[in-house]
Amino acid sequence: MKKFRNLSMSAVAMAISSLYVMPSAFAVPTLQLYAEGATYDTTTETWVSSSNSFKLWVLGDVGAKGSVFDVKLAAAVNSSETGSIALTSTTTTLLTDPSTPGAPTYNGLSADGARPVLGDGSLLPTHGIYGAGTRFEEWSIGDFTLTDSPIGDFNGASAFPTTFPDLGQINVYNVTITGYTNVHFDVYDHIVGGRDFRYINAPFSHDAQGGGDPTDPPVVIPEPTTLALLALGLLGFGAIRRQQK
Repeated sequence: MKKFRNLSMSAVAMAISSLYVMPSAFAVPTLQLYAEGATYDTTTETWVSSSNSFKLWVLGDVGAKGSVFDVKLAAAVNSSETGSIALTSTTTTLLTDPSTPGAPTYNGLSADGARPVLGDGSLLPTHGIYGAGTRFEEWSIGDFTLTDSPIGDFNGASAFPTTFPDLGQINVYNVTITGYTNVHFDVYDHIVGGRDFRYINAPFSHDAQGGGDPTDPPVVIPEPTTLALLALGLLGFGAIRRQQK
């Protein structure tokens, strides 16, 4: 019985440790956002810029994940505020970025409480941003098909990624915000795999905010993966404690 108990404890420990290793294999998301000069807020898992004018990057991991089509960028704003957001295509000098994106197509300003719609008709998760009191502006920024820029994981583990394992496309835009505060950006749409269309969005640990006070970021709900890992870890710990009794 003691041998079985020790084996069970080892199995649980190995299972828990493997859960924390698994995400590294998928470290670079298909889509992600980064704001030059921003600070990564680890609580909300958001790149936060206090400036009303900054460069916003939209990164697509095309080399590893395939082309991403009909990509859209949304900017969530306070419904009680009146303002404007201007996007101008540009490039960056921080990484190899030889391609200037085409001009984004403005799709308009949503009604209060609306949420961005993915290509399959489903709604972007609220993640503590969308709902009553919030509207969003949206732009179509085209397809991501290029592999001319290095792509790393912009998750805030450091001020800037130190490794760039993949190649993909970076669209950079000069953003100018007038009238709005704490504008929150998301990016989304679909990737083709064989005969299937898979609708995606940048992980909510890889989004951006600008135009406001970096000490007053939006409330972001942790990703389901993070919550699942925490729950499984607690269950495993409980199992070990029961085996020890």
